[in-house]
Amino acid sequence: MECSTVLDKIEIAQDEGEMGVEESEIKSLYAKLKSVKDKRHGRGRRYEAAMLLVLILLAKLAGEKSMLGVSEWVRYRKEWLKEKLSWKREDFPCANTYTNLCENIEIDELNRCTGDFFAQRHGSVLVEAEQKNKVGDASCENEVERGKEHLALDGKSIRGSRRVSPERKEGLQVLGLYNVTYDFMLRQTPIEGKGHERSAGLALLSELDLRGVVVSADALHTQPKWCKEVLAQGGDYIAIAKGNQSELHSDIALLFSQPPQGWLPEVQARTTEKGHGRLELRHLRTSSQLNDYLADKWTGVQQVFSVERRITQRGVSTCEVALGITSLPHSLLPVPNLLALVRTHWHIENRSHWRRDVTLGEDDCKVATGQVPRVLASLNNAVLALFDFLHVDNVARQMRRFSAAPHSALALLIDPL
Repeated sequence: MECSTVLDKIEIAQDEGEMGVEESEIKSLYAKLKSVKDKRHGRGRRYEAAMLLVLILLAKLAGEKSMLGVSEWVRYRKEWLKEKLSWKREDFPCANTYTNLCENIEIDELNRCTGDFFAQRHGSVLVEAEQKNKVGDASCENEVERGKEHLALDGKSIRGSRRVSPERKEGLQVLGLYNVTYDFMLRQTPIEGKGHERSAGLALLSELDLRGVVVSADALHTQPKWCKEVLAQGGDYIAIAKGNQSELHSDIALLFSQPPQGWLPEVQARTTEKGHGRLELRHLRTSSQLNDYLADKWTGVQQVFSVERRITQRGVSTCEVALGITSLPHSLLPVPNLLALVRTHWHIENRSHWRRDVTLGEDDCKVATGQVPRVLASLNNAVLALFDFLHVDNVARQMRRFSAAPHSALALLIDPL
């Protein structure tokens, strides 16, 4: 079923099998979602896939966390939605219809679609690189500035999909590539079981043109092959060294084991933050003295660094030290900027994973059918990206506002942003 709401401003492809209008012409998230492949049998498509996804997002923006909640929220507002969406059927779908769609939609296309939509809205350098590829422009004077945009790579378990009875089932896992600069999930891909996160990360990066981008990851991904892949795609890396790379960790620790020496140049930066009874001191030291020594194994390394983090709270102090390497030289990445990048890598945890689990209730959603938990996780990414696009400080409060005034939430989905 086609819904005629979505406005004269949006041009829709006539052929259902086509990918839709040109990227530059797509103005709304609804229009973008029409390009996602629907694998349901033709006889069972009573409702258009893109509009069902819009209804799920609309209910989620208003605070609903389950398929049943989505279904009931929509049905309680059916008269209003019929008018706004020019809805041609007597009723709206039940929870099973939404679940069936999520089980049969092309999830990779969904992740790519939502990630590209927000990249376009923010004017990401990834969009610039893609456009240059289309026109075959490889001239040096048109290259994007290195390190202009920051992506963070990290895995996440969808704990609500775990089962202990009637038989034990491990929770599904996903790997996310989060745009720290603009706060949205650029890509998300399934991890096919324990021990496969590294391979999923390499496959994810191999699909992207990373010119102008610096990619950070936790210690699990600190492998020579990963660093080479980032460089091969035109990007730069920040990698943390821990026990899984004991030789690299020991070499950097030895370099910074003594106070700075005049004959061994290094650069430092410090930050101090105080608030809510907590004092946090960060001290970064960086050096290029190991570049030649490490270059054979760690391609492109330009700096090694040590970040010491001291936290004092309620009279108790703790100290943590993180060591790592980066392919960006000091001339392009001064120490204050490097210190900021190391810290903001954890936006993927604080602004994405934590808010999905707690505020959006991803952990409490017990849907475990096939790929449905991963699809809902992708839609949660889109919900958070919309909130961040609006610069919302308190997501829970804004969801209550959208529940009281759903017309403003609907406009986010079907009108141009």
